[in-house]
Amino acid sequence: MPILGIVLLLGGSAMATTAVFVVARLVPVARRKAHNDILGYVYAEIGVIYAVVLAMVVVGVWETRSQAHENTYTETNALLQLTWYSSSLPQPDRTRLGTLVERYTGTVIDDEWPLLAEQRDDPAAWRQFTEIRSLVNTQEPATGADQVVRYEGALEAVAQLGDARHERVNEAATAGVPALLWTALLLGALVTVGFVYLFGVESLRAHAGVVFSLTFIVGVMLLIVYEFNYPFSGPFLRTERE
Repeated sequence: MPILGIVLLLGGSAMATTAVFVVARLVPVARRKAHNDILGYVYAEIGVIYAVVLAMVVVGVWETRSQAHENTYTETNALLQLTWYSSSLPQPDRTRLGTLVERYTGTVIDDEWPLLAEQRDDPAAWRQFTEIRSLVNTQEPATGADQVVRYEGALEAVAQLGDARHERVNEAATAGVPALLWTALLLGALVTVGFVYLFGVESLRAHAGVVFSLTFIVGVMLLIVYEFNYPFSGPFLRTERE
């Protein structure tokens, strides 16, 4: 997680904790304590609903990140298979296929990958992939069981490359928590934390500790959602490119 996010999270938790002492001065503990039983039932319902929704969102963005990670490795393995296949071809196809694979890899890493963070792709990479697919599909495999097996492996590698590429581009274009859901998460966080101020607790230190812990935990979950909201931006972008 970025340092700035942690600093903001700690600062917000500290401000929420300070508010406990402000509320204690404005509304005496005795007045709030009289409603603890009723508030407890209501807060239990609110807490469960928000916890379930937040957990589902966290799991969703994490699964999207993991799927993007898996598709990236599938695409890489397919390129390695095609490089291995190109070494078995006679000239000039050996050089042509090897050059196409190398050029496609460079375009994806240097040009397309930064565009994925903006939910876009590079048309040049699509053209290069099409050239690779056309070259492999129009090959006439040499006679011999070994050559036939290699050619079948190349066809499978091209299919895997295309599927993984489509998945990667689609994930980049459609990923992200919708604005409406973000609004619900932020409002839910405010209500969940704000409700705690309504309880009357004799010990201000204990009350402040509860508010700080709750604010910090909810903040961490929201920060995780924010960081993994788009699988090809933030820390994931740097990790996958390396």
